[in-house]
Amino acid sequence: MKKFAALAAVLAFGLTVGSVPSAAHEAGQDMPPWQGASAWPDRVIATFEADPATSLAISWRTAANVTATRAEIALATPDARFDLTARSVPAHTEQVELDKLMVAGSPMALAVNDKLPAVAYHSVRFDALKPDTLYAYRVMGADSHWSEWFQTRTAPLSGPVRFIYMGDAQNGVLSLWSRTIRAAFQAAPDARFMLHAGDLVNRGSRDAEWADWFKAGSFLHAMVPAIPVAGNHEYDQTAPGEGDRVRMLSHLWRPQFRLPTDDSLPAEVQETAYVLRYSPDLHVFVLDSNQRDMTPQSQWLDTQLKASTAKWRIVTMHHPVFSSGKDRDNAGSREILLPVLLRHNVDLVLQGHDHTYARGLLDASVQEPRRRGFAQGDKLTTMFVNSVSGPKQYQFRKEGWDDYAPTGVKLERQGENGQFFQVIGIDGDRLNYTAYTTDGVQYDHVVIEKRGNAKRLIKNDKAAPPVRRFDNSLPYKSPNF
Repeated sequence: MKKFAALAAVLAFGLTVGSVPSAAHEAGQDMPPWQGASAWPDRVIATFEADPATSLAISWRTAANVTATRAEIALATPDARFDLTARSVPAHTEQVELDKLMVAGSPMALAVNDKLPAVAYHSVRFDALKPDTLYAYRVMGADSHWSEWFQTRTAPLSGPVRFIYMGDAQNGVLSLWSRTIRAAFQAAPDARFMLHAGDLVNRGSRDAEWADWFKAGSFLHAMVPAIPVAGNHEYDQTAPGEGDRVRMLSHLWRPQFRLPTDDSLPAEVQETAYVLRYSPDLHVFVLDSNQRDMTPQSQWLDTQLKASTAKWRIVTMHHPVFSSGKDRDNAGSREILLPVLLRHNVDLVLQGHDHTYARGLLDASVQEPRRRGFAQGDKLTTMFVNSVSGPKQYQFRKEGWDDYAPTGVKLERQGENGQFFQVIGIDGDRLNYTAYTTDGVQYDHVVIEKRGNAKRLIKNDKAAPPVRRFDNSLPYKSPNF
């Protein structure tokens, strides 16, 4: 059962919180109507904390004076008054100060939330649910201040599953990212979950940015459970006074997302590194790639993969194993993690961070990649994807992936100056992967067949449309909001 203190991992260092430039404002001044907390529940989001076939975790927010509340759940039948059969579950509630943190017993101001009042975050876990069943639930703020009913479906014990994967939203989230998440839902209305590969916002403790993120997704957050990955922008810079600056997880992360914990992991990565055993066919392993030393997580991943019996295993993290953004290589993490990924024949690695699109294939049985690329029928070990769903864009690295050639990886598709989302389907022996641009046009398509541990490429559609580049697309200007 959560919750962990947001600063538990760093208190031993006696750090102070570095201020981030921000215009000071009185509470409520220039605040959009969707940001301020009230007696009514808002920022409702579904996640997974336990078995997705039999449980569902829900989190939401209210004003701080709501100190006790609850949620209700019922089978989503066609009956007009299905709600009369609902059962009630009391919520766990915690108060969160927005404009300050307690560090080593002393209050430290957060300039990005200057003078914003405290809020309350609430969460429940619905247990004893039936697999592959449609449920409706609602959450309460103050007494009788109920949300609408949301519908969502538990995980199946077998059979096909589709889900959505998106890279960094980060900037211009309400204005420009909202169309990406909505287009993704239009493309895959049957998606069982959405995987957000880090940098959901630009400044992890700035409440206004989370207000935009929740509004952009609106009811989708409540109906399509999220698998959030912590990116570097979910961490705040801390100033120890001497030496290197240290990153500290936003104090809003754990209250907002109710996620699995694992006592075998270090305290600092509880609810940022976790495994989701979605079904017997699909396990998803989430890493926190912001840590300076990835060895503990690498050892944990090795153990988890060794124990996994799922047909398809997916690993997700924010920082790519093979970088696609200019001057953004992560050699240290690659040295630690790549041997584990290949040793266990991991099928798919989903990442963000580099604000470009890149998909590569790797065959561990060879030491150099195929110069012609991968063709239909070729064997492979792992597919690596970097993607970006928001408007902030970088140039692709000049050398492509040529300097990664000794690993056996081959860059198959790339793109610049575009917002992307991906729909991934698992159906028995086949994995179907499609990347789309935000206008809903297919940009990349792969089908992989797996028999035992042997995988081969069934489709590798990468020729149309033409590769997106800064020089063949509309002029670009980096968003500063």
